[in-house]
Amino acid sequence: MSPSNIQNENAETGDPRGTAVDNARAAPPRKPAPARAFSPARLFADHAFAARMWALVACGALALAVLQPYLIIGAYRTRERVVILDGAGTFSVSPLLGFEEAKTLHETISLWAALALLQRNPKNFDFPDLLHRLYLTEAATKAQNELLAAREEFEVKQIHQKPEIFKLDILRTREDQIIIKIEGQLVRTGVFERQAFAESPRFSLTLTLVRNPDMLANKRYPLAVWNYEFLQN
Repeated sequence: MSPSNIQNENAETGDPRGTAVDNARAAPPRKPAPARAFSPARLFADHAFAARMWALVACGALALAVLQPYLIIGAYRTRERVVILDGAGTFSVSPLLGFEEAKTLHETISLWAALALLQRNPKNFDFPDLLHRLYLTEAATKAQNELLAAREEFEVKQIHQKPEIFKLDILRTREDQIIIKIEGQLVRTGVFERQAFAESPRFSLTLTLVRNPDMLANKRYPLAVWNYEFLQN
């Protein structure tokens, strides 16, 4: 009987002596290599890693160099904003203007200054407090001297005077100084020797406005009259 027949017969009868055994052992699975932690030394030891890192740094620097001009221009164009809160608790937000750009403020302060200087009664200014808030010391002293010089005529004729503004021109604008010229007429009414009269002489007023050096003492007006020139026709 051939060996193959014997082996088959033993397998059918359950004889272990004829069972084929595989003596080869399976190899254990290979463990993955642990990931290496980042170390600054790899920038010098591992040339491939260093090349990739420096390439990323160069790309980031290039992107920043391209964006930097746009960021700077955007920062210059963005206006600062101020928040104004009144006594009633209402607040408003407005962009902050430069000293040279606040044309409406310049015109408003100039109109108030003309009103404080030129609106008078027989004894005094109609708005003396406003005059002292808007006019600095030298300009306020000059206005008081002119008032005293004309007081006798105003008292004798009982003159009441109000200005009418025809024209307002901003002649010069600097970082620290605004020159404004105002033209109009003075409406005067009075009584002299029991006769009522009215007259309207023309005038021109040139104001030099500067930043208010002491806003707390002058009731927070941002501009003040440093000097003025008054001419009456």
